[in-house]
Amino acid sequence: MRGLWSKMRVTEAPAPASAGGGSRSNTLLTTSNMAVLNIGSLNLDYVYRVDHFVRPGETLAASHRAVHAGGKGLNQSVALARAGATVLHAGCVGADGGMLLEVLKGEGVDVSMLAVHESEASGHTFIQVTEDGENGILYYPGTNGRVTVESMLLALDACEKDDIVMLQNELPDTAGLIEAALERGLRTVLNPSPFDASLLKAPLERLYALIVNETEARGFLADEAEGVEAAGLMALLERRYPDVNLILTLGSRGACGRVPGAEPFFVPAVKMKAVDTTGAGDTFAGYAVAALAAGEDLRTAMNHAAKASAISVTREGAATSIPRRSEVEALAV
Repeated sequence: MRGLWSKMRVTEAPAPASAGGGSRSNTLLTTSNMAVLNIGSLNLDYVYRVDHFVRPGETLAASHRAVHAGGKGLNQSVALARAGATVLHAGCVGADGGMLLEVLKGEGVDVSMLAVHESEASGHTFIQVTEDGENGILYYPGTNGRVTVESMLLALDACEKDDIVMLQNELPDTAGLIEAALERGLRTVLNPSPFDASLLKAPLERLYALIVNETEARGFLADEAEGVEAAGLMALLERRYPDVNLILTLGSRGACGRVPGAEPFFVPAVKMKAVDTTGAGDTFAGYAVAALAAGEDLRTAMNHAAKASAISVTREGAATSIPRRSEVEALAV
């Protein structure tokens, strides 16, 4: 990135000895000359522990309440940074967004492109978490709604050729941001959560990578996906986006990947006891993109991401649950 960092943050951890005496390294992101610009949402997450999701007309007492920094954008920036990537986060917060800024700064994320609107509340969510770790989320955009393509051009113009632009879909004009990034020749990664049909007007066939879960994949494929199982979804995505690196996440089952011109492959999930699945998808996406930015192949990137997301579900919260690189490297599978 031009003028934003004087040098890349290059980190290296010692490779653990392999059980079989081989030389294969489990080290993440040992070298990198590429940065990640993440244009994404920032939310204050209000998390409530409940016996079950609130039903229509029901008043339900929560057993626990916590407030965390979150938003898919912030979560993925934290995951990117903890995986060892150099990250610039662009977006917008309100006068109540001090906690969000401090969390990013504490992770070493560059926040020089974050705007503050004093007259409006930051984005926030109300999250119900059940005893078995499932979650339901109510989202209010707040200042995330202030992010426009025009307001992000300075950040996009700061990128260099091999940098990655990462996008989710909690901002008003993701399709426009995709087009702006692609016009600048930037490697653009989309994690289209939450999915909406406005994304279909973007030139998705030119993306560098597309990271979707089953629900999002079905949104892209519409009627084509009716009655189709996960393996069939990947085949349909391959046909529609032949030149895009594809990741189809399958929750506790694992994930499918496909590099253009190659056969799809499966990465199994790492089994851990789930306490809270909030942020697991963001952890996976951030770790995968950090590995790609460091020059790892897609399968290796997804293996790192699977381990990181497995650790994240054993903890409460979203950004707070994301493991550090040393923890991921230490996890034996």
